[in-house]
Amino acid sequence: MACEGRSEFDDPPAPSRRRGRPRSSGAEQAILQAGARLLEERGVRRMSMQAVAAAARVSKATIYRRWPSKDSLILDLVAGASGVADDPDVPRGPGARAADTAWVGTGARADLLAWVRAGLEVERSPRGVALEHLVRRATEDPALAASLRRRVLQRHRDQFMAIVARGIAAGEIRPDLDAATLLDLVSGPLLYRSLIASDPADRDPEEHARAIVEMLWPGVRAASPGGLQ
Repeated sequence: MACEGRSEFDDPPAPSRRRGRPRSSGAEQAILQAGARLLEERGVRRMSMQAVAAAARVSKATIYRRWPSKDSLILDLVAGASGVADDPDVPRGPGARAADTAWVGTGARADLLAWVRAGLEVERSPRGVALEHLVRRATEDPALAASLRRRVLQRHRDQFMAIVARGIAAGEIRPDLDAATLLDLVSGPLLYRSLIASDPADRDPEEHARAIVEMLWPGVRAASPGGLQ
């Protein structure tokens, strides 16, 4: 917790700063790079703020002035890796992709397959474990839940809705489809495997994604001659 972390500081209290004074972008980038590296090497449970401070060569006070808790730092690392930069005051972390990246395949079915496969592949990665940690913590922290939805989950929802919109425009997806319900049906297996399944890595992501999409596709495809059968 933020207050607990501050009680461990060895540094003297920082002098008050004028409103609007910019933070050190160099220190922030060093912290993000160190956090990303430790998240990859140690995982979210063993990544401590003390270790991040040591790796970034800054004090814990410097970290807590920018990130009041470990969860807030993890959120920035996950959002940065997802390419989300909605807040100009939040530096983008290492590995960030363009925020407007869209799933574009050879058609709606291929796009859905790529979207599901990416979700299954991410759950095996340190970032996937970190996202799972944030989802669990968000059930107890309304502010974290709101930030997680706005900065990470909304982007995935927008990508999915774009896939459906393109499929409808191309005549491949039925125009009366309830896209929100389809998102629930597609996301369900991903959440179940990450939060409940004992071993998410027990099945090939490509094979599993194909099974999910093939099961759902008959209820998704358009009945018109332009739709894929």
